[in-house]
Amino acid sequence: MNYKQINNFHLIDIENEVHPSVFFKDENYDLFIFRIPQLKDNRVIPISKAFFITNKSYFYFDKKSKKFIDLESVDGFYKYLNNDIDSILKIINGYIEEIELIEDNFYENKIDKNFNKKWFTYKNDFIKINRVLFKCVEVMSTLIRHYRKDDDYLEKNFEDMQEHLQRAHRNSGMLLEKLDALHNSYIVENNEQMNRTVYILTLLSGIFLPLNLIVGFFGMNTTSLPFTQGEGGTFLVINTLFISAIVSTLLVYFIKKR
Repeated sequence: MNYKQINNFHLIDIENEVHPSVFFKDENYDLFIFRIPQLKDNRVIPISKAFFITNKSYFYFDKKSKKFIDLESVDGFYKYLNNDIDSILKIINGYIEEIELIEDNFYENKIDKNFNKKWFTYKNDFIKINRVLFKCVEVMSTLIRHYRKDDDYLEKNFEDMQEHLQRAHRNSGMLLEKLDALHNSYIVENNEQMNRTVYILTLLSGIFLPLNLIVGFFGMNTTSLPFTQGEGGTFLVINTLFISAIVSTLLVYFIKKR
């Protein structure tokens, strides 16, 4: 396989790092571009890989060396793709374990302080994975359908590989649903905490508001205030505040009970 045999438009496609999965038919070859999610520095990066099929020959295009690697047979083609799909399953399974751990901690009331940041990162990764795998499943079906009558080996083994892709796609969708459920529970928990805080502040306000009113009244710089002429005025004011606090507390208690 060499550059002269390839359509110029296809040359641009195979060197494109972000080209989506697709299957092209040409007079001299079939082009299969397979875009899969890979982990780099703990982040999901979709990577496109290009394969050429011509007269029972199978080639992989190495973007770094700009060379065509002969996969020798359909068996080599299958093994190369299968390794990539196995890596996808490992990524998905790793995420499943991480999300289940977060889920267990959440239901044990061990909520991570950085929950929102982690949730956004996971959500972004799973959306990428789910979108890329959807296209992978579709294009793999096209490949199998095109070669179904030509090669029993390809049909049997590639359909097994297709099932792995579909499982990875289903699991990524399930993880998105789990994340949404966790985020909804997190919002409900935060709202309940906020409601409890507002409730406590409301109770305290109900108790201390009459006391503030009394203190403000006796703090006025005017004449003829009660308890200013006789002895023990301060003691009487303190008793008034104490009685008001008891009455306010009892009122709050009965209102809460009802």
